[in-house]
Amino acid sequence: MNKDFKIKEALTLEKMAHGMAVALVVSFKCVALAGPKIAVTDTQEAGVYIVSVSGSEDDTTSLLARWHNKALALCKGGRYRVEPNGQPVVHEKRCSDAVISRSDGLHCLEVDASVFGKVVCDKAPPTVSR
Repeated sequence: MNKDFKIKEALTLEKMAHGMAVALVVSFKCVALAGPKIAVTDTQEAGVYIVSVSGSEDDTTSLLARWHNKALALCKGGRYRVEPNGQPVVHEKRCSDAVISRSDGLHCLEVDASVFGKVVCDKAPPTVSR
C-alpha cells in the first residue's frame, strides 16, 4: 500500500468515527426528549375509544392536558364525554411492589404516572333545514 492511500483511509475512518459519535449523541438526546406515551384503542363501537397517556412526569397536569387533546382530536365535532364518571382516571407517579438493589440500598421500582379513560364522541346535532 502506498502512503497516500493509508492517509486517505485514516481520514475516512476518522470521519466515520466522528459521524457515528454525532449520531449517538443525537440518538441519546432524542431518547431524553421523548415525551409521554399515548395509546388509543379503537373499540368495536363507532366513536368510542380507550385513551391512555403515561409518562415519567411527577405532575400529571401535562398528561391530563395531552389526554384531553387526544380525545378532542379523535372526535370530529370536538365534543365528547368520558365514561363512566365524567373524568379520566389519573394515577400519580408511584412505587410498585418491586424493589431494585443499588449500592446505597433497596429502592422501589417506580411506575410512571398515567391518565386513562373511555372517550365517547358525541354525534354532532342534526342540522335543521328550513
